[in-house]
Amino acid sequence: MGLTKLEKYLENRLIQDLGEEMGKSYYANYQQAKNYLSQDIFSEIKAIEPTLTDHSEKHIENVLDNVWYLLTYDEVNDAKKHEVVKKLSCYDLYILCLSVLFHDVGNINGREEHNKKVVSVYNTIRQSKSNFSSERALILKATKAHCGTTNSGSRDTLKEIEKKDSLNGNPIQLLEITSILRLADELAEGPQRTSDYLLNNLDNLPKDNEELKIKFEKSKIYHKYSQITDIFIDRGNERIVLKYHIDIASETQESLRELLLYAYERILKSDLERKYTKFYSKYLSPFKKTEITFNFTNNGEPLDVPIETITLFDECTIPGDKKVCTTDLTSQFAELNIDNVIKLLFKK
Repeated sequence: MGLTKLEKYLENRLIQDLGEEMGKSYYANYQQAKNYLSQDIFSEIKAIEPTLTDHSEKHIENVLDNVWYLLTYDEVNDAKKHEVVKKLSCYDLYILCLSVLFHDVGNINGREEHNKKVVSVYNTIRQSKSNFSSERALILKATKAHCGTTNSGSRDTLKEIEKKDSLNGNPIQLLEITSILRLADELAEGPQRTSDYLLNNLDNLPKDNEELKIKFEKSKIYHKYSQITDIFIDRGNERIVLKYHIDIASETQESLRELLLYAYERILKSDLERKYTKFYSKYLSPFKKTEITFNFTNNGEPLDVPIETITLFDECTIPGDKKVCTTDLTSQFAELNIDNVIKLLFKK
């Protein structure tokens, strides 16, 4: 697992802001955690939860990259490019990067409520040393709130996060960190999270493991969604772009219907996460819209389907308060009516 742009920036900021000795010490602590997780945890999650989309180092790199693009501009001018990420202290960046590393490690103890199962892995790495007590508390709060529900059952997990906290006496923008982590993770989708070979060879799984085959069949839609998805974070133009590339050559009308239904649900979920996290984060506030594009092909040949770019603007905040259903999308955009789309794609 190489260094991402965000990690390189973290190392430079720690040394620049804290001095070489202390800066290198903090970065060494970060690297220790990363090395352990890369060697002993990330690769083992697939063994525990084999039907999940990818949660390996590739996913972590993807989330770290998403954080970087959420906080930086595309402009060549370095002063403009880094003006937002500079508003996070080196301590903020340190906790943010660690939170990305740890956010999904609870899957090693099973998928259900994995956001609440981080502590055992964290303590294994830090060995419950008292000098990491402050760091531990921050990481557990951020990772717990990156998905799921609160202890009371509310989906508004960010509401319970303190706006300000501290790391060894240094101010930490914990609510900003957790909001950024949550959106960066939501946007970590794409072909890198699945396997074309696995999707095309489900029938070749060991015949004596019927339970595993059933699990794969149920999770197939998640892998197919990853396969068709391309996400672009465009801070300069205040948008999140969701692109879907769907080749119908191997699809039946029924399988395409299922895929589109799920894609519509995920579009609404991603848009809700954008609105929700920006409600709590001033650094995410510029993201004013989600743009959606569908590209249909047949064996790679483009198909002419009259669906223009769909744009969703701000409307609500907390995921779960409003039922997420495809009728919300199709009622706004008639061209997304699945029956009509299928007729156009499978016309004789």
